[in-house]
Amino acid sequence: MIANPALEAYKYDPYEKKFTRELYDHEAMRRNRKRAIDEARDARRFGLILGTLGRQGSTKVLEHLERRLKHHGRDAVIILLSEIFPTKLARMEHIDAFVQVRL
Repeated sequence: MIANPALEAYKYDPYEKKFTRELYDHEAMRRNRKRAIDEARDARRFGLILGTLGRQGSTKVLEHLERRLKHHGRDAVIILLSEIFPTKLARMEHIDAFVQVRL
């Protein structure tokens, strides 16, 4: 639904025997992402998070982001996590902004 906003999505609940249309608020998602990007603009040190469960992230993308940040005079700290929890991230007070690296 996120990658294909024009494509209709449906859900069938076999227990309730209900067929319903699924909706996603793309405008709210765009606003939230823009706000996060705006807040990160002044960050000096970025935590680049690469998931360790299965094939969640791309090391090529990670390396590219690290090079780009260094090119722009920013620090990059690579963080390997099996799961991302706000409490884990809050303990890393020296990181100004986090970026989750996905495929």
